[in-house]
Amino acid sequence: MSAVEITNLSHTIGNKEILKNINFTLSKDSISCILGPSGSGKTSLLKLIAGLERVQNGSIKINSKEVSSKSKHLPTEKRNIGFLFQDYALFPHLTVKQNLEYPINYKTSPHTIEDIIKLIKLPNSLNKYPHELSGGEQQRVALARSIISNPDILLLDEPFSSLDLNLREDVRDDTLHLLQKSNVSVIIVTHDPFEAMFISNQINIMDTTGKIVQSGSPAELYNNPANSYVAEFFGETNRFEGVVKNGQIITPVGKISAPKELENKNVKIHIRPRGIRLNKQPTPVNGIKGTVMASKLMGSFSFIHLSVLDKDNEIVHIHSHMPADFNPKQSSAVEIEIDQKQTFIFQN
Repeated sequence: MSAVEITNLSHTIGNKEILKNINFTLSKDSISCILGPSGSGKTSLLKLIAGLERVQNGSIKINSKEVSSKSKHLPTEKRNIGFLFQDYALFPHLTVKQNLEYPINYKTSPHTIEDIIKLIKLPNSLNKYPHELSGGEQQRVALARSIISNPDILLLDEPFSSLDLNLREDVRDDTLHLLQKSNVSVIIVTHDPFEAMFISNQINIMDTTGKIVQSGSPAELYNNPANSYVAEFFGETNRFEGVVKNGQIITPVGKISAPKELENKNVKIHIRPRGIRLNKQPTPVNGIKGTVMASKLMGSFSFIHLSVLDKDNEIVHIHSHMPADFNPKQSSAVEIEIDQKQTFIFQN
């Protein structure tokens, strides 16, 4: 059964089309992510699902019941939706405990106040007021309140964005465990691809024109991006262009195999830094050599900045991610090998 089903949804604000023909389905008790840059219409989509704005074209169903269309609009309070937007919306005259107890159905929630306090890591703040909390603490309280209300659908708009890195990872991990135990269907909006991969079962990638350009599991999108935009969304890539001849493309880092259907086509090649494998070889076996410009330990990996020569003997800069114990000296020569699984080719 589908928790949310969106069909041919388009939306305009002023003269600008914010959303273009959006179609996607949220399976019951699953977590789906809307991933995209600022200005791609992610928050507008959540507001339409929540009923905070009226649908102009298309339809929205919740638990197989149509709640929004051009001719129908079910009020927000009748949709049993919990939502957390970026402005928190805590009641300033209520304490943390009173804010958590405010949802009308909190007493029937599977979560106790004690559960929630453990989640948000504010055990000594029950009697504080919102103005006595930091921005990050306020956001955690708002997130907890949205979960304790026990909604059918939970909408989260960048719920971890104001937290510092270490706290964000802890709260995100605790939130995922709680959501999985809650049997609640969740749509989370984020611009962080790694957050999307960590917390969701399905990712829907939007571009700045308001379209969903690809949907699928985190593994499907990461390993089989549909285009350059999706490939680059999951981190930087080394980019090249070329023409496929005899099933291969000649690049500054070596020959790369290409699908038959791209023969004689102009193509873009994306190679993730971890797909550039290096060996400390003074005389490269395969003839493809790079010169180390810099080698930086980044904790779990080494970031290697290389220079190579293209067919016109112009210098091209590329990046490689290698194991943390690989730290070649500056100006040393390294042999380059390409991992085809980390290489993506698209018609230009």
